[in-house]
Parts: sequence; structure tokens; C-alpha cells
Amino acid sequence: MHDHQPAESQTARSAEDVRSAIRGSDFRLEDDIGKCFSVEPMRPADLAEVLAIERASFRSPWSKASFEAELGKSYSGLRVARMKGGDHISPVLGYICFWLVADELQITNLAVHPEYRRRSIGWQLLLHGFQLGHVAGARLAVLEVGRYNRAARTLYEKLGFVAVHKRPRYYDESREDALVMELNFNPITVAGVGLQR
Repeated sequence: MHDHQPAESQTARSAEDVRSAIRGSDFRLEDDIGKCFSVEPMRPADLAEVLAIERASFRSPWSKASFEAELGKSYSGLRVARMKGGDHISPVLGYICFWLVADELQITNLAVHPEYRRRSIGWQLLLHGFQLGHVAGARLAVLEVGRYNRAARTLYEKLGFVAVHKRPRYYDESREDALVMELNFNPITVAGVGLQR
């Protein structure tokens, strides 16, 4: 999924419109074992935990500088999921990074802490991104995934993504092919993932 680089010149909305759309409000969600989580904007203080998850999840992880660069882009949204912890800030359990460019929501990174996988956190992070993108006028969600990453592909397919083409030997270290997958925010898929304007 890493290194999906769209043409920045295709941005149709003003930078302020995009910034407003991707700020989003924090909200609560329930995972499949009934514990409460929140999805919040990523902060620089979260980067140490985010990087630990990133390194545990990918053969070619993003660097700290990559995340810092994303935090500074007006069209980039970064969110973290954490367990509700009362008065203290609880650990980061997963994160999503995305771009809003023209009418596309481009998902550039998504990972969940290994100890918290299979608890719907990745699903909920994606739905949060979809909600923000849909409200901002996105008509399409796009991402890249390793051809042999069965767990991720299954998640995306359940949400309605379809593979539209292949990028041969896309990933540097593994030389694995990447599949480009798309989800159209048409009335059927919007209803299916529960998006509302």
C-alpha cells in the first residue's frame, strides 16, 4: 500500500477545503469484543508508537521523516485508533493515512498492532476514512496492496474494493506485485458501508 503517489496538481478543492474535510471529529467505536475505542488525529507525540507498529507490519516501513512529511501536507489525513483510557492517553493500536485529491480518497497506509489484529480496528479505521472522504466529496477510494497479502485483500474485498490492475514487482525488498484496488462511492456501496452525507 505504501508509496501511492498521485499527481498533486490534480487537486480540485482548495487547500483550506481539504484541511477542513480531513480534520474530522473524534468519535467512539465498538470492536467485535465490545471494547470502546476512539479514532483521533495523529499527533507528533504518537510517532514512536506508530513507527513500532509500522516496523512490525511491513518489510519496507515508512520512516519517521515520511510520517512527519505527511503530517505537514494540507491534503493528507492521519488518524490513530486507541482504546478509551479514562483520564490518560492510551496506546496507539492502529493508524490510517490517506490523501484527499480531486474526487479520490487515496489510502496510503494502514496498519494495526499485531496484538490487536482481528478485532475490527482496521475495518473501523477504513470506515472513518471513507466517512471523511465521502463528506468531502470523494467518489472513489483507491489503495495498493501486496498481491499475496491475503488478510488485507480479504478485508478490502469485504468492504467492496475490487482489483483494477497490477503493478509488477512494485515492492522494493520482496519484489511482490501490488494490486490497485478501488471502491466506488455509488449509492449501493455507500449504503453498504453506512456512509451518510
